[in-house]
Amino acid sequence: MAADVFFWPLPETTGAELAPPDPRPGLRRLVAALGLEGAARGGSGWALKVHLGAPGRPAAVAPAWAREVGAALGGAAVPGRPTGTFATDTLSIATRGLDTPEALRDAARAKGFRTPADVAGQPDLTFVVGDDPAGPPDLPVDGLPGGGLTGHTIAGALATAQGLCLLTPLRPHPHLGAAGAVAALGLDLATRPAKLRLHQGIRPQVDTPLCAGCGSCLDVCLYDAIVIRGGRAMIDHQRCTGCGECMGVCFMAGIAPEEAAGLAAFQVAVATAAAATAAALGAAYDHPIAYMNIMIQLDSHGMAAKARRRLPLPGIGIVASRDPVAVDAAAFALLTERLGGPLNQWSGFAQAPGALLDRAEGLGLGSRAHRLREV
Repeated sequence: MAADVFFWPLPETTGAELAPPDPRPGLRRLVAALGLEGAARGGSGWALKVHLGAPGRPAAVAPAWAREVGAALGGAAVPGRPTGTFATDTLSIATRGLDTPEALRDAARAKGFRTPADVAGQPDLTFVVGDDPAGPPDLPVDGLPGGGLTGHTIAGALATAQGLCLLTPLRPHPHLGAAGAVAALGLDLATRPAKLRLHQGIRPQVDTPLCAGCGSCLDVCLYDAIVIRGGRAMIDHQRCTGCGECMGVCFMAGIAPEEAAGLAAFQVAVATAAAATAAALGAAYDHPIAYMNIMIQLDSHGMAAKARRRLPLPGIGIVASRDPVAVDAAAFALLTERLGGPLNQWSGFAQAPGALLDRAEGLGLGSRAHRLREV
């Protein structure tokens, strides 16, 4: 059965990528279209999963956008009334400056979010580290029958919310090709140890003729898994976690995920984690879940180096649904239509998220079939 996917198109105006139109009216319309306007009314807080992006860059999901979604849900700050709605992100296994709770909070502050310590009792949308070891305990997610997922855990902060909205900037990904709602559900809500387990089968390889020995990959590796010998990079797979950060920064495309072992299994594992997470939140915590794929400033937040990013794209808009597979299918279809060709013309990576969506659909997470409805 085809799922409804609501689409707020970004107006095509000259210079829109430098100063894109304000998407907040579109976000409010999308919340209403999903039937969630006022869902957090009465003090029942929602978790708004945002993507901070790398330190030193603008937030991939601006605080004002998250606040607008919180306001539409009914959990916005109102004088004299506290709210439990909060923005959240989880610890990174790949990006220095996002890999500890303190660093993640510092990055959130630098990008315009407030933390609980900053507001000191004032009613406002705050930023919470979802898998902070000092916070609520991690939530165990049991694998689905035949899914092969064991020991998976997700951010404990989600247990304190009554609903979940994933605000996901569509971005290139070295192992998936493109990351949207299903990747956010399976990867971005996972705790740091769970992320490491999902990536453990990835084995990146260095194409030595393309390696310039520049050391960019060495600089970003958190695990000291890369050394430069004889003017070429070498990867120690005993230390490597398969996170993919080196693949994205290599300006010569000399570390090729196309040749890495375990990519198909990784996509299957991420889809399985996504399906198990949605099932657990729905069954154990009765969470309604909404998904928004944000396609604004598409070339500002991806991890791929410029050599990989072949065709720049102007902003397209935002798609939203209660079905994560359908919202990804719709977003990828809009991207390929705008490109006039496959996704890798934009991402620069040979991988495509087909196996991810196939597995997610097969596990009952959603359906690729969708009706696109403009709001």
